[in-house]
Amino acid sequence: MFFVFLLTLSTVAFAGYDLHITRKVFWADDAGPNITFEEWQEHLKTDPQIVRDTANGPQDFWVSIGRESFPLWYRPELGELYTKNPSDAAIKKLEDIAHTLDAKVQGDDGEFYPQTP
Repeated sequence: MFFVFLLTLSTVAFAGYDLHITRKVFWADDAGPNITFEEWQEHLKTDPQIVRDTANGPQDFWVSIGRESFPLWYRPELGELYTKNPSDAAIKKLEDIAHTLDAKVQGDDGEFYPQTP
């Protein structure tokens, strides 16, 4: 029984929840307005908290806010940016980025950020 619990726990530990910066009605839709890589490159010129992740691919970035850093990836096939399991501070930064890109922050299940109570 304990082994089953550990197996379940390890599966949950590796699962994640993504937040997406998108212009689409639902982030995973094939159709809808995209954030182009060129637009993203223009944003990078104005945001010193985001740098290219040189250890990985050209669409991988690191965002630093205070003492915290988190990855942010550009996905060209969906024209969006996304990260996994963001903290509250990271969510706020995603909202700021989305605002400058005339986009929104949306969770995997379609909920929008900021969330209203």
